[in-house]
Amino acid sequence: MNRVLPFAVVLLLAGSVRAETIYRYLDDGGGVTYTNIPAQLPKKGVEKINVMIPPSAAPGEVRLPSAPVTKVKPVAPINFPKVDSQTQKKRDQSRKQILDDELESEEQSLAMARKALTEGESVKIVPADKNHQKYVERLQALKETVSLHEKNVDALKKEIAGMK
Repeated sequence: MNRVLPFAVVLLLAGSVRAETIYRYLDDGGGVTYTNIPAQLPKKGVEKINVMIPPSAAPGEVRLPSAPVTKVKPVAPINFPKVDSQTQKKRDQSRKQILDDELESEEQSLAMARKALTEGESVKIVPADKNHQKYVERLQALKETVSLHEKNVDALKKEIAGMK
């Protein structure tokens, strides 16, 4: 009975590992490319690799036999539409202009929100006053608005900085 349990565990674990065929070849640029899509393969120079993928592997991650973890880069299908560099440059410029306009608008909104907060804080309400709770709630809403605009400005600046 004691020997049956370890054997059952091994069978359960072995059943959860799946096999996949990966193809390796040199692309036009001389780089090594891995794919699991046979339709994209060149006519010559393809090496077929059978890999075992453990159930704990992250998506897009495979273990090649006696090799470290390798990230498999997805390859676009052969019939995938390509965009010439001029068209892409125009798209990038348009995107940058949209982000710049949005940043300018968001900075204006931030300035207005800060002004409203400053004006709201300048009105002093005595804590014993019956309107004190409304005052505190209004100030909190103004602070949240300022914080939201600050986060938006930071995100837009980060997005613009990350562009080519």
